[in-house]
Amino acid sequence: MREAVTRGIICVRDPETLMEYWVARITYTEYEDGTYVYGIRPNYSVIELLEAPLFQGIPGINLDLRRAEYVRENKTPVFVSERAPAENREDLWKLLDEVDMPYLNKLEWLIRTERTYSGDNLYVVADSNAAMEEVVDLAARDIGPRSSDALRAILEAVCAGKVVCGDGFKIDDSNRVEMHALLKMLYVKEKSYLDARRKESLDVAKSQKKLGRPSKRVDQLKLIDAIEKYARDELSAEEAAQVAGVSRATLFRRMKAFGISKR
Repeated sequence: MREAVTRGIICVRDPETLMEYWVARITYTEYEDGTYVYGIRPNYSVIELLEAPLFQGIPGINLDLRRAEYVRENKTPVFVSERAPAENREDLWKLLDEVDMPYLNKLEWLIRTERTYSGDNLYVVADSNAAMEEVVDLAARDIGPRSSDALRAILEAVCAGKVVCGDGFKIDDSNRVEMHALLKMLYVKEKSYLDARRKESLDVAKSQKKLGRPSKRVDQLKLIDAIEKYARDELSAEEAAQVAGVSRATLFRRMKAFGISKR
């Protein structure tokens, strides 16, 4: 029997570090006879890193049972049903058009939509082949010379529940909680320092920037010559302003500033 599988990752983002935690993998398998199966595989090693109110569980799933996978056959999990549109919703086609979908696949809609759910902090992203990589070898990656880049790369992998291998160290489920606490503390400290430096640079730039609209560049010799000709009645005010490339108001202001009066 033919089948179509949609894969996603249930995530939550820490507002302090902006790190994305991969709480669980979710799959939706639809068969050609119309039957379907949902599977949710919690990432317990990541869930242990999170505290309320950021994470308060996955709706409809009893995580205390510590099951490797929670399966729902021909039944939509509460997590999906409470945040995806129902089949009989009046504006269903509008919602599908927003995400360029020809028919309703609730998990795919959750992956594609930019609409947010107000009930909790959870959302779904696509589970790509790159996302499914379980071991991250930092030595094989071009991370960058700055310590904040390295810290972020390691912390991202830890928050995704992956095994992290580096030069002389390894992070896995046996030390994930301890390493996460240490890395997060170091990253927040480094991020705060960099944010302060950026703010300082912006403040200096703003203080050196001239306020208001920049003055139009004017040929001063041409302006003085035009004012002198106007003062001698050789040019009208309009003609003098046109020759100098300024407005009449500017012509009169400059004339007063130069101490030139009409003769």
